[in-house]
Amino acid sequence: MVWTLALVLAVGGCHKVDQAGAPASAPVAEGGRERGADGFVGQTNAEGSFLAYSHDATIRVDAAQIGARVDAVREACMQRRFGDCTVLGESQQAGDHPSGNLRVRAVPEAIQPLVALAAEGGELAARSTSAEDLADAVRDNGLRRSRLEKQHARLLEYLDRDDLAADALVSLSGQLAQIEAELQYAEQEAAMQQRRIRTNLLTLNFRTDGVTLETSEIGDALHEAVDILDASTAVLITIAVALLPFAVAGWILFLVVRGLWRRRKARSERRVTSNE
Repeated sequence: MVWTLALVLAVGGCHKVDQAGAPASAPVAEGGRERGADGFVGQTNAEGSFLAYSHDATIRVDAAQIGARVDAVREACMQRRFGDCTVLGESQQAGDHPSGNLRVRAVPEAIQPLVALAAEGGELAARSTSAEDLADAVRDNGLRRSRLEKQHARLLEYLDRDDLAADALVSLSGQLAQIEAELQYAEQEAAMQQRRIRTNLLTLNFRTDGVTLETSEIGDALHEAVDILDASTAVLITIAVALLPFAVAGWILFLVVRGLWRRRKARSERRVTSNE
């Protein structure tokens, strides 16, 4: 009985160890081809950092899917499905080498789902991330705003005086308008800097993944052969047009010479006949 109980406990312990040691299976992305999108995440600034992050991603998809992928990401951005997002630019090109391009500015948490949506049914072929340090620009703009605000307050104090002459009032009013314009520009620049720091710039480049007759080296060679044939035909036509006047003149000269020769021959035959 004791040996039986020990054997049951040993088997149960081995079963628990196997369950604990078995690794959990990783989730598989739908479609099976959106490789690499999970690791492409947006970047958030640490406290005291002023970095403007930019991401570039190249998506390889079928030529027929480029338009659908661009439309899907654009709609998701405009509807703010994954967070605050703004479309900055879009372009598509058909023909022998179809492609698409989409530029958006979005919050960091929206970068990864946007890239995954772009790569749905395709493949993330290349990616890169860069950052621009705006610390100096933010500091300089802050100092400029502080100086302008002090000048603005000082001018308002002068304008409140009752003993101010008319010409001085006109001059101070002009200076106040100029300072207010500069202050407004500095505030707009500060808002733009903060937006670049809070959000990430994402550029999506869509390329084809297949080789067709139009995009292959054979297709390029055929197009080049057609161009060469077209250029050669154009050269031959140009030469023919240039030589046409000389050919007409030569034909006329030939007719004149042949007529004279026949006339002389006829005269010679008549002389021979008369002598006989």
